Amino acid sequence: MKKLFAVMMALCLALSACAALADQTLEGDANVDQRNYPSTVPFIHPPFYNVKLSVTVDDSGVITAVTDNGTGATGSVQEGNEEFWANKNKPFFDAAISGGLLDKFVGKTLEEVRAMDMTSGGADAVSGATMVSAAAQEAVVNALEGKAGKTFLPVEGCALPLESVNGGTVVLRNALPEDFDLQVLDIRWGVRNEEVIPADRYTVAAADGKVTITFAQPETLKPGYYYVNVVDASGKYRSPSFEGGPAAAQAPYFIIDSGLAAGDITFDGKAIVLASGSMADYLQNIQHVQILANGAEKATEQEIVGHHGTVGNFIALDENGVLNADGIVKARDGSENPLFEAGKQYTVTVAAFGYPELVFSYTRLGVWPDIAGKNGTTYVSLFDTIVTEEWNPLWVDYIGAVMGEGAAPAMAAALQGSVTSNLHGEDAIAAFADGGYAFDCHFINGAQSLTFKDNTVTILKTDGTQETHTYEYLGKVNIGEGETMMYQGAEISIAFPVDVYKSTDEAGEFNYFMMREDTMGTTWHLEFRYGSDLNALQGYMAGPYAYWLAAGIDEKADADTIHNVIGLFCLENMDYSAHTDAALIQLTDLGFVGSWKADLSAYGKEYASVDLSMTIDEKGHGVTFMNGTQTADFEAYAVDSGEKGDGAGLYVAYSNLEQEAEAAPYTMTVNDAGQTVLTLTADDGTISWVKQEE
Repeated sequence: MKKLFAVMMALCLALSACAALADQTLEGDANVDQRNYPSTVPFIHPPFYNVKLSVTVDDSGVITAVTDNGTGATGSVQEGNEEFWANKNKPFFDAAISGGLLDKFVGKTLEEVRAMDMTSGGADAVSGATMVSAAAQEAVVNALEGKAGKTFLPVEGCALPLESVNGGTVVLRNALPEDFDLQVLDIRWGVRNEEVIPADRYTVAAADGKVTITFAQPETLKPGYYYVNVVDASGKYRSPSFEGGPAAAQAPYFIIDSGLAAGDITFDGKAIVLASGSMADYLQNIQHVQILANGAEKATEQEIVGHHGTVGNFIALDENGVLNADGIVKARDGSENPLFEAGKQYTVTVAAFGYPELVFSYTRLGVWPDIAGKNGTTYVSLFDTIVTEEWNPLWVDYIGAVMGEGAAPAMAAALQGSVTSNLHGEDAIAAFADGGYAFDCHFINGAQSLTFKDNTVTILKTDGTQETHTYEYLGKVNIGEGETMMYQGAEISIAFPVDVYKSTDEAGEFNYFMMREDTMGTTWHLEFRYGSDLNALQGYMAGPYAYWLAAGIDEKADADTIHNVIGLFCLENMDYSAHTDAALIQLTDLGFVGSWKADLSAYGKEYASVDLSMTIDEKGHGVTFMNGTQTADFEAYAVDSGEKGDGAGLYVAYSNLEQEAEAAPYTMTVNDAGQTVLTLTADDGTISWVKQEE
């Protein structure tokens, strides 16, 4: 009898619950921000508000209507953000509503609402309002389940203020509400809040108003900023906000010190230098870079993570710590401003969490410091140095690899002739009026050598006299703007940027120097112009400097440097659109066609599981694969240079992706197993390939 009574009561309760839902209007809300916590994506400024909805259901639990219930009103928007809601957030909310978001829920049950796809690009989300769509979905679910949405966290300052860091023990004071059910979601390193520390490396204990984090191996903690990302397991409160930026927001954190002293971080005129430690780690913990021009009241500030807790457009330093002298900052109104104006002095302050602050003075001088070097560098004419009988065989080898040995001598002579003309200006314009061209790349106006030192140039002339002038940086201009030329059958723009320097006194034909980006450290030579008229110098194939671009090389350049610059010049001027028949015959006869597997045994145990293979077909096309994934697509070339038949020569690979060619000496030998072994030697190391049986 009791069992029957219990069943009847259960049925009555169920019917009562259905009756309670019958044609009722329920209320629900849910937060738009923190939907990807702890990531702040996709926001530039988080929209701190809850979507508030009214949901009407029929007696079968099917939704018949969903309407807005005061989204944006008091209680929905975080106090202090009302104006931001009206100006920035409301347009997205309105777009979602006008896009039919609320109508998408009509006719659905609770389970069907849960199953809706509100992810970015999802079938049910309104494009451009994904987070609003997801919040509305949760608000409808909360209404049907009688749950409250997350409320704002009533905490001033950090929610878990740092008390101490002692070795591997971090103690935080708990300033959260008593009913906040604290759960540490994870701990992440770096200001971007991305690198998760494995949970098995630490323990968390909460007691007596404190949270203690203990790391098992504190010596493995990298210096820098650590986020302690926490959630309210009860779902009542939002997580601590990132608004305010690192070290200023509610979000809990601690900092591990690098141990470096102030003198251990310096600026060498180009890049930040650490006495010890990882530059990558340092850059992952940049708080800000402030750039203050002399006489200015306010600095330009660059932050990796801004005061809204979101990742910004940080361009002040590159991945190697090099200061971005040519950086351009884009404002919200579309205007662009340089980080550094030419010739202006700045005070730069770099702050990084866990590291001493670095302050240095900087004046933007373009490529000049690299050209001058620390103690000054003297340059002589490049092609007077490398177009000689001594170096001519090297020209022939590089060209012969790509075009075929038979054609190489004539092509080398033609290539050399294209840059050693004695005509420039009006004489060159007249000579090439009917077609063809050649450039004068010598030093002109009586210059024999040029010594760049500090901010001066000393010109040694062919008559034995010399003069020295001091130069100041003016900025960048383009040479050849609006001019074109035919190259390998196509018309191309010839405009290129140069750094411009002006003499502080009257220097005649040495009043201005225009320097391309080439340096001895990058391309083993210089390319530049000098003259008296800034406007005339900007005409590449017009005016008094037409068809002239000086090329220089350090007068102390060694054989390796000369080898490198000849290889660079030859390879960047070859036509890789199709292999010549002669080049393909060479490649086949030398044994390159076939399948190869890299021998990585000399690289240690970490490469034991790496399968690196290469195939070169009879058309000269090559591909490489690493563990089954294609890593390169290239055209292969080779020549038997030096003593014929000795199994040594020059190998060239042209990347179809990067559209650049690289060369390496090769040897072809046979190992003890009778297999053919190809060994390539380059500046970054040696690798051997074993030919596979067909």
